[in-house]
This record gives sequence, structure tokens and C-alpha cells, in this order.
Amino acid sequence: MIDFNKIYTFMTIVKEKSFSKASATLGLSQPAVTLQIKKLEETLQTTLLVRRKNGIVLTKEGDKFYKLCLKFEGAMFRFKEEAHRIKDEKFKISVATNLLIAHAILPFMLDKICDVINSDLDVKIVDTNNDLVSSLMDKRCDIIMTQERLYNDHLIFKKLFEYEIILVSNKVPNQKITPAKLSEFNFITDRTKAFLKGYFEQFGVNYDDLHTVYTLDGAIATRCAMLNNKSREYVAFLPKFLVKKSIANGALFPVEIEGVNIIRPVFIAGLKENESILEKVSKISIDL
Repeated sequence: MIDFNKIYTFMTIVKEKSFSKASATLGLSQPAVTLQIKKLEETLQTTLLVRRKNGIVLTKEGDKFYKLCLKFEGAMFRFKEEAHRIKDEKFKISVATNLLIAHAILPFMLDKICDVINSDLDVKIVDTNNDLVSSLMDKRCDIIMTQERLYNDHLIFKKLFEYEIILVSNKVPNQKITPAKLSEFNFITDRTKAFLKGYFEQFGVNYDDLHTVYTLDGAIATRCAMLNNKSREYVAFLPKFLVKKSIANGALFPVEIEGVNIIRPVFIAGLKENESILEKVSKISIDL
């Protein structure tokens, strides 16, 4: 049997590209780290690493073993976490989500979630929907929050709530336009708003053809750009709850688009084993 600790040590050395740096990261002496790798190589009956002046180099066998470790990394770390949880009466529930939900929605829900599930929370931010699903499937998290209903037979989805997305201007108040007039504006767009392309197809508007001056990584960065760049008029599609205060104090202005009402849901999802947690969280009410 291969000791998980030796695998963690091996992976840390590869990631740090140094025995000494791995030693510091792991909180072990360098001789202890060296001994673990020696024992691992003896178990596998091959050489995994070769030391060089400027770091370490993986052998062919070492590279193959490292790729194998990566496939099971999530499961191994999850195993270690679960093993530590066994002795605790109360343990943290791990929630994975995207940047917008973690920064702008979850802060309104933390106490309510902890109360209904009787647990503390550990919130993890991931980049894509694929990362969310893989986090659940390899059990690196217990539940996810997402704005997409992801189709996976192994997951249970429950709708939490909906929020409105509106068009806002950084300079001009009281505008009423038709969808066709969108092409006349300078946009600051958000890469995560790809669903808008499908929405505006019904109006004969190609969202990709709109004049985009800046493209940013999320709604929070887009709001910040709208508030801090005033050389000309910019518009952006943003969650209404995210710009409510800015509209109230006159820093941003809503633009009314005839016939347009963009509503986006937020879902919670998990594996069947966590269905009871999903059921409790799905009953929480939130006023954004």
C-alpha cells in the first residue's frame, strides 16, 4: 500500500520544484521529505525524481506517476478531510461557487445557511461550470451554487431564487430605448454574461456585435469600471441588486429597454447523499 502522506509529499515537491521549498510548505524537515520520497520510490521500484542545481526533474516514470496522482488528487484530499471529520461532532460544509455569488450573494445568506444546516461554512471560488461539477463529483465540496441548471444525472438541483439584470449608464439618466438601439452604445461587458447572447436573439440583436470597449472578468469588476471611468458614456448589463445603491445615490442610471425583462435564477446542487442539506438551504428566503 502507498501511504497518502508520501503522495502528498511527492506532489508538493513537483509543484514547488524543490525539496527545500516543499519541506517548508509541508512543515517537515528536509531529511524527512527525502526519506518519504525514497520510501515511495522503493514501493514503486523506480526513480521518480532527479535533483538538479536549479531544482528537480521528473523521470519518465515520475511524470507518469504525477499525472496519475493528479487524477485522484481531489479524492485523496477529500479522503483526508473526511478522515479528520470523523472525530468531530460538528464539521464545516464546503460550498463551491463563482466569484459573483461568493462576493455579492452569499454574504446575505451565511447566517441563514449555517442556522438551517447547523454547520459552519467553507466557501470556495471556482472559475467555470465544469470546475463546479468536478468539485462535486470528486467530493471536494458538498454543495454548489450556480446560475446555470447544469445537466448531470448524478446531481440534484434546486432553485434558490431569481434576480434581475438591468442595463445601466455611467452618465446619462432617464433613457428609454428599443433593443435595436443597443448598437449605438459603448459597452463594458462581462465575460460571464454569455447567456445574454441567447436572450437577445429573440429581438434580432447579435450581442457579440455590440460595440464593446472593455471586456472584464465579472460583474463586480464591471461595476467598478462603470463607477470609475467617466471620459464618455458607457453602459453595462449588471445584476440589479449589485447596482441598487449606486443608482440610489446617482452614480449610475438605469436604461429602460422596451420589452426587455432579464431574469436569472440561482440554483443549489449536490449529490444525492447531500439531498437533506439541499432541501434545507432551498427553503431560505433572501431579499437582495
